[in-house]
Amino acid sequence: MSDLLYPIFDIPLKLTWLYVDSWLISGPVHRVLCKLVTFLWPVSSIVSIQSLVLTAVDRFGAVVFPLRSPLISSKLCPFLILGMWLIGMAVSSPYLFAFKLLEYADGKVRPCMPRWYETMEMSSSYANYFLALIVVFLYVPIAVLTILYSVIIIKLKTQKIPGEQSVNAEEQRAKRNRNVLKMAIAIVMGFVL
Repeated sequence: MSDLLYPIFDIPLKLTWLYVDSWLISGPVHRVLCKLVTFLWPVSSIVSIQSLVLTAVDRFGAVVFPLRSPLISSKLCPFLILGMWLIGMAVSSPYLFAFKLLEYADGKVRPCMPRWYETMEMSSSYANYFLALIVVFLYVPIAVLTILYSVIIIKLKTQKIPGEQSVNAEEQRAKRNRNVLKMAIAIVMGFVL
């Protein structure tokens, strides 16, 4: 759901900013949409990032501790999903206050634009907010994903299967390990990009 919200709300907003000099919707709805649209796209990004990390944690538990009960049980999932959305909304709440519409003298309404310095009185607050966002929702997840998937790959490569193994079974195991490596690289690089 969070992956769908981002393009649904962000792409029309960016196109409006780039190609139209006024907000396309008029009336009392335009102020609500300005706040809602600019609030939902960072929420969806933060939820997607948290989902990637929790998926990696779940895979880590399944590979590294295969005989234990799952780290993320099916009973815990609804609470984690709710928590991810609540964290995303709390962290993105400054967007509700920063984005505003400006009305021109001729009655046109300028596209929904951020007014960060009006919202956060000190410029250092603005810088600190974005620095915290980047560290917590970009650098930390990159590090966690890299570490977890590296441990998964190492565990799969060093795993000893009891008994005699046929050449065919060894080839299948090597192919599975290559596929896991490709998936891990694709996930981390896709997130970084």
